[in-house]
Amino acid sequence: MENLLLKRMIEFYSPSGQEAPLAGFLVQEMARRGFHAHLDEAGNATGQIGAGARKVYLVGHMDTVSGEIPVRIEEKKLYGRGSVDAKGSLAAFIEAASSLKDNDKLSITVIGCVGEEAESKGAKHLIASHQHQPDFVIIGEPSGWDSITLGYKGSVNLVCQITQERHHGGHAEPTAAERAVEIYQQIKARFGSETLGFETSNLKLIALNTHQNGLDERAELKLNLRTPLGFDFDLLHAFLESLPKNIDVEMGETTPAIKAEKQNPLVRSFLRAIRAQGAQPTFKVKTGTSDMNLLGPAWNVPILAYGPGDSSLDHTPHEHVLIEEYEKAVIVLQQVLQALA
Repeated sequence: MENLLLKRMIEFYSPSGQEAPLAGFLVQEMARRGFHAHLDEAGNATGQIGAGARKVYLVGHMDTVSGEIPVRIEEKKLYGRGSVDAKGSLAAFIEAASSLKDNDKLSITVIGCVGEEAESKGAKHLIASHQHQPDFVIIGEPSGWDSITLGYKGSVNLVCQITQERHHGGHAEPTAAERAVEIYQQIKARFGSETLGFETSNLKLIALNTHQNGLDERAELKLNLRTPLGFDFDLLHAFLESLPKNIDVEMGETTPAIKAEKQNPLVRSFLRAIRAQGAQPTFKVKTGTSDMNLLGPAWNVPILAYGPGDSSLDHTPHEHVLIEEYEKAVIVLQQVLQALA
């Protein structure tokens, strides 16, 4: 188990922006396994295997959130940052695709993207390059080995700054910090929901910072809004524009929600492969956002997300994957690729 590909991958600490050492390792590892492998201009690790006309893309990501977790195997569980989100999926992609290196029906491309946990730099490069025309796409994200993910919520980041003259603490005028809290409550009342789900929009307060220079005081809010299908980003923009002029609001790039179709050969292949391993497959939709939100509309082909691991462990200090689950995911992926061939 010490040479398990996934364990070797998570031994590379690779938060967003620091993926280069892992990318170099993966290019070498894929080349050793028979892939035509290289780094693209964005730093994505890319490997192609197989000589068929039908093109299957397995797109994962190499980066993780920050926070190192000691890499170890305990009670058949592999601990480490990225074991679930989402090096487990990417390692399973490489292992499964390697087993089909001699096939003449499929061309399989495995891509480890950079920056998925940040601004999706790697996925945006794939779209902008106009070099990729897959027939089927599997996104590497934890779904559990016996489930597939068809949907992700959308997302937009907001930064609000309130600047005003400083007042005495006994003055009736609200402080900049108090105004910031009011703005947060207004946005949440208008666009947020107390119920977390795929059909609701949910506002998260990421940070609240204040500053005084003796004359002026400033408060800054950083917010993230997760949005359902059909969310009206123009309405949000109009609301933000209606706020008082001393409130400077920056609305980041919008990422709409996505929900993929069930009725296609890709989904059917997964359902058969999971059942062949003795489980009843389930469909999931997620309240987070992934590169699937970008690549799905851009490539407009059958797409879903799949990978081993419990997504409730994403970003936590307890992140780990069951080795048995990882191995089952590799088998499911092998059978899916064989079916598509």
